[in-house]
Amino acid sequence: MAYEHNIWYVPHGWNTAIGLAADLHLVAAVPVARYVEYLTPTPYIDELITVPFKPDAEGFLRIPEKPGLGIELNREALKRYGV
Repeated sequence: MAYEHNIWYVPHGWNTAIGLAADLHLVAAVPVARYVEYLTPTPYIDELITVPFKPDAEGFLRIPEKPGLGIELNREALKRYGV
């Protein structure tokens, strides 16, 4: 809907690293989206994947490029947090 009405779209990736990865891919696919809002530090984003998201020098997150969402889950953290 945002695209159809030329309205900027900013998803809020405050849930987990999995949701943040999905939001990054969504933003890459939607012409009216450029940013993802997310909360850090939080263990659900920082610890649930083997390679945590880290902003680059300009404050941007890279879109994961591996298959699927491009992330690898940290099995120990999943057990620890009961996810």
